[in-house]
Amino acid sequence: MEATESKLPYNRELIPDILKIEDSNFDRNKKQHQLYGLAVSAKRYVVYKRKKSSIEIIKPSEHGLGIVFVPDKRPRYKSPDCKDQDNSYAQWIVDAWERLLKNHFRNLESPQTANISGSFPFDNLPAMMRVRVTTPNVLKGLRKRDPGTAKPYNFAHSPILLEDVPECTLIAPASKAYKEWLTRDYTEINTGEVVKLGSKFRDKTLTPQRLSHTIWKHFLHKEDKALGPDGYPCGEYTRGFLKRRPVVALLPFEYIGKEVERRAQEGEDVAVLEGKGPIHYGPRGSAKTRAADATLIAKARRYGLRELMRESGASQHATERFLSGERVHPRTRLKSKERLRTWRNVVAASMSDMGI
Repeated sequence: MEATESKLPYNRELIPDILKIEDSNFDRNKKQHQLYGLAVSAKRYVVYKRKKSSIEIIKPSEHGLGIVFVPDKRPRYKSPDCKDQDNSYAQWIVDAWERLLKNHFRNLESPQTANISGSFPFDNLPAMMRVRVTTPNVLKGLRKRDPGTAKPYNFAHSPILLEDVPECTLIAPASKAYKEWLTRDYTEINTGEVVKLGSKFRDKTLTPQRLSHTIWKHFLHKEDKALGPDGYPCGEYTRGFLKRRPVVALLPFEYIGKEVERRAQEGEDVAVLEGKGPIHYGPRGSAKTRAADATLIAKARRYGLRELMRESGASQHATERFLSGERVHPRTRLKSKERLRTWRNVVAASMSDMGI
């Protein structure tokens, strides 16, 4: 043991122990009790205590679930048999982890589409994120609908969609009237268009996730930063001691940011919703400039350069960059996409009038 301690990579005088004993490690009588844990990743975990015929949640992680808004009026949860009475947790998150623990060893053929078994009061609610209005374009979109309530740093709601729709972020003023969530109007912050859930937007149906589906996907989150015990990338049910994942650096380097994902998991800033995936940083490029979709570029090339410039309002330089698949400003992408959709509708109407 002494030989092992001599190789420890830290000063034992400054850090006596690497494991920290917290109040949650003690019961109400201040006696240390046996705890168990289930960890999906470094920040997605639950600490619990086993009883004869049940379990008691001691510390449920809210990472990844805390941003979801659930109209739960019950008091916040505190473990009844734990010394730690300073920290409290949303009761619905405690219920979710209890059900996840009970379903932990289920063998499901299709885990990506599975729902959690058992009853849950909020199972069928649309999964709704609660975010703060912090950017001018979001504020402008909300003020078109309700100038009185749309104020900086007010809360707003954004539904989590079952299928990702590129360049689409829906937002509406925060409302506790959950029965109206499926039928109310939402503003798409990039275009300002008002849409409803279940309707079509850019040829895709805006179907919201159910809360039970969101919780199950939270549990099946894959750890991308490590390899499984077998040396292969982690899957939904990878278990055991994970291995380091080797990284091979190739030139030229492409710099990406990690901050958006963290803020999306932990914060309430609507700015996290305005870009999908990591931020890419490149020469003479900003966080929001990126190439258009290849399918969109192929459709745009059917038209002349001058016609595309005239209809989109973009400069010749920007249009040429758009057509060549280079990075362009999001406004250029959106204008070009909207004009292509308008052209198709006009051509279809003309052909119908001519009986073609």
